[in-house]
Amino acid sequence: MKKLVYSYIFTFSFCFMLLFYEPLLLYATNINDFWFDFAIMLKPVIILFLLTFIIGCLFFTIIYFINLKFQKDTKLYYIILIGFSICFFATYIQGNYLIGNLPSLDGSSINWNGYLKENIITLVVWLVLIVASILLVKKITLEKSVKITSYISIAICIMLAVSLVSTLITNNAFVKKGAHYTTDKNINNVSENKNFLIFMLDSISEDTFYKIWQNNEEYKDLFDDFTYYTDAMSTYPLTRNSVPFVLTGEWNRNETDFSTYSSNAYNNSPLFKLLEEKKYKINLYESDIVWNGNVDYNIDNLESCEDAKANFINFFKQEVKYALFKYLPYNLKRYSKIEGMSFSSSIIKFDSRNSVAYKNMTENGELSKVDSNIFQFYHIEGGHVPFKVDKNLNEIENGTYEQKVEACITLIRTYLIRLKENNAYDNSVIIIMADHGYDEVSLKRFNPLLMIKGINEKHDVIISDLPVSYVDLQDAYTSLLDNAQSTELFKHREQDKRRYFIFYKYLQENHMVEYTTTEAATDDSKFEQTGNIFDR
Repeated sequence: MKKLVYSYIFTFSFCFMLLFYEPLLLYATNINDFWFDFAIMLKPVIILFLLTFIIGCLFFTIIYFINLKFQKDTKLYYIILIGFSICFFATYIQGNYLIGNLPSLDGSSINWNGYLKENIITLVVWLVLIVASILLVKKITLEKSVKITSYISIAICIMLAVSLVSTLITNNAFVKKGAHYTTDKNINNVSENKNFLIFMLDSISEDTFYKIWQNNEEYKDLFDDFTYYTDAMSTYPLTRNSVPFVLTGEWNRNETDFSTYSSNAYNNSPLFKLLEEKKYKINLYESDIVWNGNVDYNIDNLESCEDAKANFINFFKQEVKYALFKYLPYNLKRYSKIEGMSFSSSIIKFDSRNSVAYKNMTENGELSKVDSNIFQFYHIEGGHVPFKVDKNLNEIENGTYEQKVEACITLIRTYLIRLKENNAYDNSVIIIMADHGYDEVSLKRFNPLLMIKGINEKHDVIISDLPVSYVDLQDAYTSLLDNAQSTELFKHREQDKRRYFIFYKYLQENHMVEYTTTEAATDDSKFEQTGNIFDR
């Protein structure tokens, strides 16, 4: 029975690395991307780790006794353990030292055929480990080889554990965030009095939207009553900072961690304060909101994560997918079937993906009328990758950005028709916008879609080339809440054409660079650095 200990050690090492160390490390290094606290994360991690460890131990116990039944020695059993040890060491190296070129999990299609160099390196690692194991077995006995390699696996686990504890402490992973998330509650409510509706489509460039709109006769009168701004400038190149800025006007200059910035910004939002003063019911349909700790406003569809009912089956699936994605050889990573790093599917919350949000916008024709004023902020996938929807909102494979933009137009048309059929159009402020434009993460991302209609506004669509900035949105909200028309907004921009924005790259948010321009938002050749750099 003592010989079984070796297999238990290898099983423990494998399960610890993949199903305990890795998910907790993922949490510690991406705290703001999770809807839950460390304590909530720990429970399913421990359950999956222990369950897999027990199954693994049973498997090797069965192998051991089958070997004894048909052979007098345990040679075959030891050979299997040597093979298992090679897999463990190769997986350890793969997941900890060969991850420099891991593809981004932002929803983009991944070309798995573009990793020849990484596949060659992986092959070399496996060959070296196999040759080293054969030489070790030849030099000493099979049993001693298993014993030595089991000791090495224990040493690796101790090293990983020390590293994990250090990372958890350094990143304050144990701190209770008091996180919140948004649900679909009230999503089909409209007011019989006044509505203020912001419809944010992710990653929509103004020029692409305009071209598709203008080249299709069926969309000709779709945006009557709106002012369409061709030279709007956003303030950030990516969604994470864009959403809180649009709702609060508060800049993130890396003075604190993102969670602190975002939570403070929401709690000091001039828009939310004004909405409450004017007796609006506030709903935010934002799937990845980061609002932790105290909530100083009554957001009707905001729930505490402490009260969330998690679907741990979905949690387990995501955990295993991520472990496989990181630790499998490059030519096998595609079989992890992972689409993103989000664990959001483990709770019932608002989902910005088209499979949920689009249905809410298109399949519920009749809206629920309420007496109170209503504020709704809808953030949906829009033109974000992956491109898997056609112009009619049907799911497809290998679509294009243009198809997805046209799908957004179809969605907007359905949305506006639904408002009109429910007598909730004229009494609504409607802002249709994007958080940023679409391109590679570069200076070409700062000309997003923006169009606005005020209450009881009636006219043919107006195309405006005013140099609008998202910095001006808070003042625009105030005016619109006082029944201003879209034609009355941003007048000061006729004289003041200087606009500011902050640029950073994906996963490099700790280095931000401020830019300014007096030229068009599409003319990145005229963008100038102000000299302000915000590092953290």
